[in-house]
Amino acid sequence: MLAGVYDHLPELAANKAAEVQTACYARLEDLLADPDIDLVSICTPSGLHAVQAVQAIEAGKHVLIEKPIALNLPDSDAISAAARSRNLLVGVVSQLRFSQAIRDVKAALDAGQLGRIVSADLYMKYYRPQSYYAQNAWRGTRQMDGGGALMNQGIHGVDLLRYLCGPVTSIMAQARTLTHAIEVEDTLAAVVTYASGALGVIQATTSIYPGYPRRLEIHGERGSIILQEDTIVQWSIAGQPDKILEISNSAQHGHQNPEQISNAGHVAQYANFIAALRGREPLLVDDREGRNALEIIVKTYESAARQALVTL
Repeated sequence: MLAGVYDHLPELAANKAAEVQTACYARLEDLLADPDIDLVSICTPSGLHAVQAVQAIEAGKHVLIEKPIALNLPDSDAISAAARSRNLLVGVVSQLRFSQAIRDVKAALDAGQLGRIVSADLYMKYYRPQSYYAQNAWRGTRQMDGGGALMNQGIHGVDLLRYLCGPVTSIMAQARTLTHAIEVEDTLAAVVTYASGALGVIQATTSIYPGYPRRLEIHGERGSIILQEDTIVQWSIAGQPDKILEISNSAQHGHQNPEQISNAGHVAQYANFIAALRGREPLLVDDREGRNALEIIVKTYESAARQALVTL
């Protein structure tokens, strides 16, 4: 049950509270002091995630944090340390993992159906107009957004890449701000090496008009699987018939407009978190998983800044 809402803009909190018929808190401290609240969902600008997560944990609350878990690794580690010391759960929103297509691909990879993975490539050629950044002052800033196309839009794809293909051991990246008046990148490309020995490419943009669906290509010695958003568009494995799996009820269209992203994955992730709180199933995307995706992004930015190969 939704116990209450808080926003630093009181009118927004009041409107949402009235819409869903729940309590409205004037201060975050008031919400955290309510003993009836067990879980706090943090949906604030990225630069506030770490401090608010630790604040909620210190108040004895479990937390579910919208991506990213934090803007840097020390802050992510501070969240984890606070949660471990109080035996509380921390989840990070990565709703794409909950689609049936991702489940099927994960099962195939875990079973070794593609054989040795030789290449895993992630293309996130999105578009955002300048007005998108103008809507909120924090967007596109280093202090509050932490990065551009890779950190904000691309982190979901990076999480899937890490989840499906395993650890990355090195990155060589280039990043540019080519079409927007923002502090962070709108165009990025990187070459990555995986612990398995596979090679791959990561591309992330908000500069390419009109924007194209996220594409994840995984190639092995015995087969290939290609995902476009949450639809499998190619499934070619030696000894198996080719197939395409349509997931129409949770189709994602955020490459052009974030308001078109389905909420089906969020619903499934909240259900998983609640089940984990009740001891019924493991938490699929915890703080460690959130850190894994963040580490790849942080190291990609480091490589671009240093113009050098960076190891993880």
